[in-house]
Amino acid sequence: MKGTAMGSIMELLQIGGGVILCAGYVPQIRRIITTRSAHDLSLSMWLSVFAGLLAMEVYAVHLLLTTGTIAVLFTNSVSLLFSVAMVSLILTYGARPAGMRLLSLPRAVRTGATPAVSLAEVEHAA
Repeated sequence: MKGTAMGSIMELLQIGGGVILCAGYVPQIRRIITTRSAHDLSLSMWLSVFAGLLAMEVYAVHLLLTTGTIAVLFTNSVSLLFSVAMVSLILTYGARPAGMRLLSLPRAVRTGATPAVSLAEVEHAA
């Protein structure tokens, strides 16, 4: 089907779908880097995604060698790189629940604003 109008449309769909899927990784990666926490993410799930993408990468190479189709290889390779980034970030930041404790503090405490209750009031209540 290579060289036909239908083949070109299918390649464009593959590239378009791949770009959309790859873009989905960006907000999650940005959030992990910003919060320095990934303890809510499942390492086993992301290892499964990585393994599936690795298998698809072998198929994409096969397609390239047999039919000359590069679209699947290109989009799959980018997804594979993003999944490696996700697994790396989970391994780096996944075991740091202290970062989440900081985020769960009231906004006034996180931003350094004056608390609504004084230390004397807290000691008196205790």
